[in-house]
Amino acid sequence: MNGATVDLTIIAPAFLAGMLVLITHVPLGAQVLKRGIVFIDLAIAQIAALGVIVAGMSNLDPHGWLLQVAAGSAALLGAFLLTWTEKRWPEVQEAQIGVLFILAATGGLLLVAHNPHGGEHLRDLLAGQILWVNYDQLLIPAIGTVLIGAALLYYKERFSRLAFYLVFALAVTASVQLVGV
Repeated sequence: MNGATVDLTIIAPAFLAGMLVLITHVPLGAQVLKRGIVFIDLAIAQIAALGVIVAGMSNLDPHGWLLQVAAGSAALLGAFLLTWTEKRWPEVQEAQIGVLFILAATGGLLLVAHNPHGGEHLRDLLAGQILWVNYDQLLIPAIGTVLIGAALLYYKERFSRLAFYLVFALAVTASVQLVGV
């Protein structure tokens, strides 16, 4: 096989998935740096992954929209919790984000510990499946990217604390299913 004749349709869905993640994560990443809460992406992603693990225990379709709802709900709960902790103890917010990450990771490990396929499921969540994504799996993240992108353009720098955490949680949730934690 000649390197110049590579069929790009093989990697096109993965490329599109990466672009969907970039569209939301670059402007949100700038906000993260401005706010000084660098580990929030890991914590929210881990909370979303915990939501996926809990939903997966209910034998939901691994690529279905109910799994996305479970991941999004878990991430939104994490966003509400982080908003509340930032109001009460802003000077230690980064430490609280780290603790929340550890608790979500530990909870996920405990939940998959006795599942015969738990190791495989956890590996898929952490590493992601971007190379195996198909166009059908990109529909929900694409809709989410459009909505989040519109919110980012409309509000620009005027995000309240809660709005930032909620938008961030939704963006990370959409990307966890595609690219992993």
